[in-house]
Amino acid sequence: MKIRNAILAAALAMPALAGTEAPIIETVAPTPAAKKLSGSLTVGYDSNYSGRGYVVSHSVAEGDSVVYTALKTNYDIGKPGAWTIGNSIAYIIPTSGHTLYGNPTVGPTKATQISQALQAGLLTGYQVPKEQAEAIAKNTRIGERNIENQFTVLTEAKYHSPSEKWNIAFGHNFTHGGLLGVMTKHYRKRGASCVNELFVTPEWTPHKAIATGIKTSYSVSGMSGWWFEPYVTAKAPIIGTPQDPTLVAMVTLGASFTYNYFRTSYSACGNGAQAYWIKLSTPWFVTDNFIITPSVSFNWLGNGGNDANRRSEVRAATENPTMIPFKNFGVVAGVSATYTF
Repeated sequence: MKIRNAILAAALAMPALAGTEAPIIETVAPTPAAKKLSGSLTVGYDSNYSGRGYVVSHSVAEGDSVVYTALKTNYDIGKPGAWTIGNSIAYIIPTSGHTLYGNPTVGPTKATQISQALQAGLLTGYQVPKEQAEAIAKNTRIGERNIENQFTVLTEAKYHSPSEKWNIAFGHNFTHGGLLGVMTKHYRKRGASCVNELFVTPEWTPHKAIATGIKTSYSVSGMSGWWFEPYVTAKAPIIGTPQDPTLVAMVTLGASFTYNYFRTSYSACGNGAQAYWIKLSTPWFVTDNFIITPSVSFNWLGNGGNDANRRSEVRAATENPTMIPFKNFGVVAGVSATYTF
């Protein structure tokens, strides 16, 4: 059924980059699948590096955009459409730098402090001549830290109610690298940039074109604490019919909140509202098995996420106001191509 492929294509763009899977919603009643195993392969490009609703600043990533690929499979258990086992594997590559903030030099105030300490012998055990101390201090860098490519494996079991009015998914999310990896490795000092999460996503579909739900995740290693991602999605065919669409319009309103996730002053952000976004996408069926999905997302930073900007140690050390982790407002344009099987 074409509409299954359309929503599958749209779903693939979201989990890898924003942490929340777009809902799978139908415009017509589903028919029993002829095969139990189905899946898709997606490649895509986004104009800005984003995750969990955050849009990373130009300074952090030494640039902006990312490319990604994702493989998704679904297997029906027993009666088609009742219980399914899903697995998604995604790989995301920042197309610019992989060094946080580009490892800049310290600002004038910090450089003066270093120079004075060198001249007094407080750092080396012996006094460094003034000119030499000033030269060393001026070229002192904040310290190199990296942004690794993100590798995510998501496994879930999902139950679809016979009434088709609701569904619920339970699963596990493993992430290595990316934004969560930076938080784990460089702010929680875990050594490895790995996060393991357990999640549950109840979803209500009062109409074939509308779905609302909330993904609730609990980190059990790497980071620890709760992450909540509510969303509402609506869609309708632009070209074609609900039974046989050619071009579909989708609108998703989403947000992300944390509880007991950032618990110390040296955490990446503060708890509470992390980000809000509106995402527009238009899956286009080139063929029954090939879909191109352009999209654009408008993202606003929440108060909890803004804590990271307000207390940025890099901004303080460099005295450069652009050295903040996230954009207060960001626009993320993207395009993906999906082949279903």
